[in-house]
Amino acid sequence: TFKRFTSNSVGTALATVYTVPSSTTTVLIGGVVSNVTSSTVNVTVTATTSSTVINLIGEDTPIPAGTALSFIDGKVVLETGDIIKVKSSAASSLDIHLSAMEIT
Repeated sequence: TFKRFTSNSVGTALATVYTVPSSTTTVLIGGVVSNVTSSTVNVTVTATTSSTVINLIGEDTPIPAGTALSFIDGKVVLETGDIIKVKSSAASSLDIHLSAMEIT
């Protein structure tokens, strides 16, 4: 099943955007982070798999004011319990959109 997940006004604390449900494998097919402020902000997008944290775009990647960054290049496979989190260097500065296919 194709689905979308969003989170608005993400700030300086790691915000959970998506958690893979039980008995599900998810394929991320797109992810965009938009800077909704008038200044450059730095973003970190992570995938937590079991106890391992993987940076999907690098840590503190700059995004200029009013622009967006695609952080899925190809496909990312996630398993039950894996979590996508995002944080910014500024309060309430990012909007996130994920496109995914959930397989149950």
